Amino acid sequence: MKIPLIKPDLPSIEDVCASFEEILANGRITNFGKYMNQFEAETGTYLGTPTAALSSGTAGLVFTLAALGLKAGQKVILPSFTFMATAQAVLYAGGIPVFAEIGDDLTLCTDDLERLLEEHPDTGAVIAVHMYGLPAQVGKLEAVVARASERCGRKIALIFDAAHAFGSSVDGEMVGGFGDAEVFSLSVTKVLVTVEGGLVSTRDPELLKKIRCMRNYGVLSNYNAHFPGLNGKMSEFHAIVGLHNLRRLGLLLSTRQEKAKCFRRKIESQTQFQVTSWPEGVVHTFKDFTVLVPEIAKDGYRDQVMRFLADREVETRAYFYPPVHRQAYFVGYANRSLPKTDRLAGRVITLPFFTSITQEEMEYIVSALQDAERELL
Repeated sequence: MKIPLIKPDLPSIEDVCASFEEILANGRITNFGKYMNQFEAETGTYLGTPTAALSSGTAGLVFTLAALGLKAGQKVILPSFTFMATAQAVLYAGGIPVFAEIGDDLTLCTDDLERLLEEHPDTGAVIAVHMYGLPAQVGKLEAVVARASERCGRKIALIFDAAHAFGSSVDGEMVGGFGDAEVFSLSVTKVLVTVEGGLVSTRDPELLKKIRCMRNYGVLSNYNAHFPGLNGKMSEFHAIVGLHNLRRLGLLLSTRQEKAKCFRRKIESQTQFQVTSWPEGVVHTFKDFTVLVPEIAKDGYRDQVMRFLADREVETRAYFYPPVHRQAYFVGYANRSLPKTDRLAGRVITLPFFTSITQEEMEYIVSALQDAERELL
């Protein structure tokens, strides 16, 4: 059995053919057309928070940092355990990344954030990450940042990198309205897919206005640029795909929840691999289904398991290894040790998971993990 890491949820050509033909015929394929405006309206309704549709999640992070007033050379605290785009956006916005530890749930550690904010009172912003679709400790993070803002007598921005988390919620409150802004990716590996694209949601109307200008070269009206910007627009093609997937997102998410529960039960009961956190009251998108190898395993065991699974034609990734502070381009910004991040990043294996995964495929993966344990552990 050959099992890929992902199978994206995409519409059939019949689902989108009429809309594609319409925009090809009228030539309105970009520049804030009918479907992009519909997509913004419907995502805003879904989240309960207004949105700006963009060309990518990374563009959304850059625009959001700039729109919140990040100054050149200001520090931005973020977890090192994340996709490198989070840190790349900080540099493109003119900031200096300060890498923080993660907690057992693989999201930003609130205690370490508090320490860093005390050590770096000149911090301009904090970026927390909803890892794999599991929401970060939103209430605690908001409280920590609020206390630091009060101490230094100015606002420190809090942004959530929600790349994995469109559709996630905490105790009935949708991800999308936490912090100053939340930034989603809509690329092909995500649950809400536009093929390529991003989305910023915020309750701040002035911030939203700025970001919508920034995605069009900073133009407010009549080719008159009022803000920094570049081309960050979403095309009509991408919006059409996004609208189709958004309108069936409830079904996609409920299917993923049930299959994730089943997969977790199988792994917990039949292997020694540790499943990642999933608290009560949380809707988790499982953009990635990640497990950790046992703590008792010898060095190199994770990589051996991944090679073993590859031989069984089960595709895996080590999301996210190496952590950003260990990557060649960012090592110069790593001025402190992050032992917990290093330890956990060395244990992660992301297994195949997608909405259409079958019971047989999950059983095959678990059987391969059992065989790996017998031969390697």
